[in-house]
Amino acid sequence: MRRNRPPIAIFVVAAAACRVIDPGLPATYDGDVVEPPAATPEAPETADAALDAAQPDAAAGEPLPEEAGIPGDPLREGCADGTREGFTSETDWPDIAGCSGAWSMGGLLGPQARDPLCMRQGGNDGQNPWGDGCGVADLCAAGWHVCRDAADVRHSSPSGCESAVQSAEPRFFLTLAGASPQGICAPDRNAANDLHGCGNFGQSESAACEPLNRRMSYAECEASMGVWSCGGPGEHLIEAALVSKTTSALGGVLCCRDR
Repeated sequence: MRRNRPPIAIFVVAAAACRVIDPGLPATYDGDVVEPPAATPEAPETADAALDAAQPDAAAGEPLPEEAGIPGDPLREGCADGTREGFTSETDWPDIAGCSGAWSMGGLLGPQARDPLCMRQGGNDGQNPWGDGCGVADLCAAGWHVCRDAADVRHSSPSGCESAVQSAEPRFFLTLAGASPQGICAPDRNAANDLHGCGNFGQSESAACEPLNRRMSYAECEASMGVWSCGGPGEHLIEAALVSKTTSALGGVLCCRDR
């Protein structure tokens, strides 16, 4: 059954670091249809189709089938549920994985981002796909961790974010990195401006955060229609301290192998 939704709103804030240009969703904005590039059977054709893919199926009560991955050994795949949705080839990317999933314990700055809270049962193919009581660390397998920052991604993937996402479905996989109010990624663990990672959903990342290629502010979270939650307009400098996720659609976290 089609859900009635308000038009996607794109917000602009004064802070340059949180200025939103394009959230990366194939979508209708104010009634103008934007055709998806290189149309494929899997590509959403309209904003409603893209947002339907981002929402749980109320009738089935289960994660959407397009989020299912090919199961494998979690210790090798890097995702707690044994399936990768980003950097999908374990042979090509043995030290980094994109893991789709949800978590209710918000934020990337505290212990919940580094220590599992729900026995690693999160993930789109896990026992707890809605992430109840889970933090971001629960999406990574034992022996892996949520990638800390750009340097961690560079070490784990010589090609950076290249080929992190190989499907037409919009996905964003975050790291624990935050940025200064000016939008510059920094090793300061208290830096909380925006979400930073790899994918094809969100706005383009600043050069100061390479090799990461995407970032999300509260406005991109709003554009996800409740899948990503990272505060409101008054919290546009602390998204990393707040972020939670309600379904496995639209991505999740980047997991790097411990070393």
